[in-house]
Amino acid sequence: MKSKKILCLLVFLFGLAVLQGHAQQLTINIRYTGQDGNARKYVEEMESSGIADRIRAIEGCLGYDYFFPADDPEGLLLIDSWANQEALNRYHASPVMQEAAALREKYGLGGRTVRMFTPMVPGGRQDPPEKNYQK
Repeated sequence: MKSKKILCLLVFLFGLAVLQGHAQQLTINIRYTGQDGNARKYVEEMESSGIADRIRAIEGCLGYDYFFPADDPEGLLLIDSWANQEALNRYHASPVMQEAAALREKYGLGGRTVRMFTPMVPGGRQDPPEKNYQK
């Protein structure tokens, strides 16, 4: 009986650790609007200058990818994922973040919509709803 209780406790603790690990991961969707093809020019310079690759190399960056929405020829969608809030904070405090922001200004990418998500764990409780920010 004692070994069964210990096994149940270990399974519970393992499950709790898995849930906590998943709850920390963050995925952020940022949709920008531009004019005169500037969204595409911005992405081209982010990639050709190496800024995007330097962001991808930051510890805890799980993904940093650009997409062009089919319904908006002047739009841009950035989807970036981070292992946890600390990794995202490292990025926000880094010089490369300032370089990316300067390029956004150079190309006049304004009117952005930011949505932050945390993953759902199958069989677990859902994390708080996505956060939507209008800038």
